[in-house]
Amino acid sequence: MARLQAGDVEAFDLLYARYAHPLANFFYQMCFDRTAADDYVQETFLRVWRARQSYRPIGKLSTWLFQIAKHYWFNEREKQKRRPFHAVAGGDDAQSQFAQLPDAQSDFAPEAAASAGELETAIERAVLQLSDKLRAVFVLARYRGLPYAEIAEILEIPVGTVKSRMSLAEKQLRGALGDLLQE
Repeated sequence: MARLQAGDVEAFDLLYARYAHPLANFFYQMCFDRTAADDYVQETFLRVWRARQSYRPIGKLSTWLFQIAKHYWFNEREKQKRRPFHAVAGGDDAQSQFAQLPDAQSDFAPEAAASAGELETAIERAVLQLSDKLRAVFVLARYRGLPYAEIAEILEIPVGTVKSRMSLAEKQLRGALGDLLQE
């Protein structure tokens, strides 16, 4: 980061190489749209470049990066909600958002592939139905595997709030996936 703060483009390339994939996964798991996730990553790194002078090595670099990503995600979601006639990934317009979900197709074991594809699609739909705040906690905990303390730091909320949001997210997902979980 010291090299990046000095304007070293090679250091920026190294940072991008190390963190672009984890950030892309975070954004993908927030919206289940690869193109949008890639766009969010590019914008996040643009913001990292612009904010490089404000970085202070008091916490983990990855936490700082995910804070920038989180702020960008929530700001974009608010802008999208205010725009009439635009579908918001993960928003209330379920039909438009589900139309963007990838179809799972496979040439082998058609029944197993269909079943796995249906489960994956059902999980994606259920996660998209979570509020942004619950989804952020769930994605960081379950998909990124971050400890609650780090999630609290990234989201800038108390650990207790992380725990309660995680509990509520799991409860809502169990309710949405109840039939599939029993199968």
